[in-house]
Amino acid sequence: MLRKIRIIVSLTIFSLLVFYFFDFSGILPQEIHLLTKIQLIPALLSLNWIVLAALLLTTLIFGRIYCSSICPLGVMQDISTWLARITSKKKKKFKFKRAHAVLRLSVLAVVLIAFLAGFSLLLGLLDPYGIFGRIVLHIFKPAYLAGNNVLADTLSASGGMQFYRVPIYFLSVSALVVSLFSLAVVGWLSWFRGRLYCNSICPVGTALGYVSKVALFKIRINDDLCNSCGACGRRCKANCIDTKKHAIDYSRCINCFDCIEVCNTKAMSFSYAMKPKQHAEKPDASKRQFLFALGAAGAGAGTLIAANTLPGVKTQLVPKLSPIMPPGALSIDNFSQKCISCHLCVSKCPAHVIRPSFLNCIVTGKHHMHLITYARIVTGKQIGRAHV
Repeated sequence: MLRKIRIIVSLTIFSLLVFYFFDFSGILPQEIHLLTKIQLIPALLSLNWIVLAALLLTTLIFGRIYCSSICPLGVMQDISTWLARITSKKKKKFKFKRAHAVLRLSVLAVVLIAFLAGFSLLLGLLDPYGIFGRIVLHIFKPAYLAGNNVLADTLSASGGMQFYRVPIYFLSVSALVVSLFSLAVVGWLSWFRGRLYCNSICPVGTALGYVSKVALFKIRINDDLCNSCGACGRRCKANCIDTKKHAIDYSRCINCFDCIEVCNTKAMSFSYAMKPKQHAEKPDASKRQFLFALGAAGAGAGTLIAANTLPGVKTQLVPKLSPIMPPGALSIDNFSQKCISCHLCVSKCPAHVIRPSFLNCIVTGKHHMHLITYARIVTGKQIGRAHV
């Protein structure tokens, strides 16, 4: 039952977000925009404390429900894994693998330090919602518009006027290349390795994973009922169930409930009452060293930011530079700090004057802003630039 509820909720949120990017005629109500505001990184950058508190509280109570049902890239990976399972001649099986702890923490640390130092390139590249937005806009939306035009031509020939043709814009070659690369990497990993991207690379997954280790409700194994058949481990796309030790790595568990579905002895449950076995763990010296290095690096980055001097970067004062930004940006400082390059503004612009570009830098007297993409505001010719 829990698995069916999760699938319904996940597909509903995912479908609404996809169609929100596709919706060129304004069919969907503007309230759908709330689904973009409950994404973690946009909420964090906009300091939406209500959403952040709700997501944190949900994770502390139920674990990584966000990664399972709210994050659209997570749902996209589940769809890829499902397609791999139903199209494979051999029944797809997973198995327990050790967590890539150093990789996970290193990626999170590098992204955090880079962002604090004023470089949002890595955050834009790795943020799951940003990846989802670029993939949908630059890869899937042109195909959707082409299908709409074929349907419009077919219906107009028979006298129907329910559909109309719309122009198809390939907004940027560089943005398309980045989107194709992201889709290839995430798609390949999910096809063969399940949620490996979420549990090894994604900074959001790493952060929520460590919070979920202390969640109140977890998927637990009842040793008295378990017959060690290994069915749960073979179905776990997060590779986090050690069937030999009857243990679950809760930092990687995304609460997909697939393991509960396949357990024939009802030994798996999503509960609070049953306490897992306590295993004495030896102190991990490598983690201590890593955290010490992270703290030192963070302190160093803070010093550099305070001094406004970054190694290898020259500051140039350009007092007359006044970039044009999309409506609602308020200021270049506000926009550059909160944009994650999801390209939703590019998708929703009715006049198509906001265009993505790649790896451009605007240098002002106070800030160096390197973003994965920026928007080009055009009216016949380029008259200004704005970050996206």
